[in-house]
Amino acid sequence: MRQQSIIILVMAAVLMALLAFGGCGGEPQVESASAKRACIEMMQKVPVYYEDFEFWNVRALQSDPDLGELHKVWYERRGESLEEHYGLSIVDADYFTESEGLRIVKGKPALEGIRSRISADFYRDMSYEDMEVWKSEPSPDPHSVTGGMVIAEGLFVRGANNSNVDDYLRVVRGEELSMYDKNAAEVLERLPPGIMTRVSRSPYPKGLIVSMMSIEKEEKGTYRWINVYKFESPKAVESDDAIEYFQGIEGDFGKMESELAQREEPSLISSFSIEQEGEFVGWSVLVEERYMIALLFYG
Repeated sequence: MRQQSIIILVMAAVLMALLAFGGCGGEPQVESASAKRACIEMMQKVPVYYEDFEFWNVRALQSDPDLGELHKVWYERRGESLEEHYGLSIVDADYFTESEGLRIVKGKPALEGIRSRISADFYRDMSYEDMEVWKSEPSPDPHSVTGGMVIAEGLFVRGANNSNVDDYLRVVRGEELSMYDKNAAEVLERLPPGIMTRVSRSPYPKGLIVSMMSIEKEEKGTYRWINVYKFESPKAVESDDAIEYFQGIEGDFGKMESELAQREEPSLISSFSIEQEGEFVGWSVLVEERYMIALLFYG
């Protein structure tokens, strides 16, 4: 889906909501470096052909009181289901990723608690002698529990279906290329570790190879939203499609600021900037917390 279209739809939804209601920054250096390494390690467990990847620094969400509202919504939308269905205690999670049905939790999960909640629909796949792999048989019953999982010290992997787990296993065994390739590495290097990092391999605009977004706390109640794109060449950045795409993003943010100012309502975004360096394009903007949460979870 085109990012410009997403932004337009979310802007409209957020403005309506505000009217209805009456109206891998601040992380320590050591934790930032750890989050960046964890993001890379978890990208290295996901196949290169997966189009989307989302990484969350759960440790930062749980430890920084300024992120309380963001953590609350993240828990409702992501963490609660992990606890309810898989016997995880989310306080034991350091990092979490989600990619096309494949979820990975890194930290110190209580493995016995996970094992005690494994459904009778699952069986241990003993063909994997070096790791604990669980899968489910296909079933026509819509209420049956399906998918697969891998349980290891410090790691819990859950796939919405068995193919997710098979994909994961091929990558970690070196039989399949991972999402963390040269292009991804170059883009990730240009991003701050942040609280969340999202990777997309959408082919739009034409000539785009990979794009990533990251959010980091600017101050309490405000986040910096940073996006970096890598194209096939500087010439591809100068194509009509690419120019129209980035002008559209800048124009949409400008229009939103103007409309809110006319209503004499608090600004949701500010300090938009965009720049090109060779085959890379980056833009960033400061975002008020309510709008950032809407973009992340309700778009």
